[in-house]
Amino acid sequence: MGKFHHRQLPHFSALLSGPTPPSDFAFLSDRLQISYFNTKEGWTDPLPHAHQESDECFLVFQGAIIVEVEGERVTIGPREFCGFPRGIYHQVVEVHPPVECLILRNSPPGPGSDKIYLLPDGTSTTDRRYHQNIFGLLNGGDEEALEAER
Repeated sequence: MGKFHHRQLPHFSALLSGPTPPSDFAFLSDRLQISYFNTKEGWTDPLPHAHQESDECFLVFQGAIIVEVEGERVTIGPREFCGFPRGIYHQVVEVHPPVECLILRNSPPGPGSDKIYLLPDGTSTTDRRYHQNIFGLLNGGDEEALEAER
C-alpha cells in the first residue's frame, strides 16, 4: 500500500501523479495520471486520439483550450471542464495561454500507453511516433524548480 502524499501546486507545469513520475514530487500511482499545466506556452496534439482503456477529463482554471471532438470544435474556458469517455477521438487544436489546467486520466494497469491515433486516411494506429511528448512541458525540465517547491 502507498502512503499519503501532500504537496503545494508548483508555479510551473508538472506531472502530479502517474505510473512513472520523473521525481518524488509526484504521487506514484498505477491507476491515476494527473498532468498540471501552468504555462505561457501553448501546445497542440499532432493527430486526433482516443484512449482504449481510460477516461480523460480536462479542468481549466485560466486561459482556454480548444478541442476537436469527433469533428466539432469546443472551447473549454476558465472554470469549465470536459470529459472524454474511452474510445472517443479528441484533439487539442489550440491553446490560449496563459493556461492553468489539470488533465486527469484513469491509467490502465500495466506498461505502455492506451492511446490510439486516427490517421488522415481513416485508419488507426498505436505507433508511438505520433505521440507528442507533452511531458516536455511538464516539470519544466527543471529539477532545481522542483527542489525549490518541496
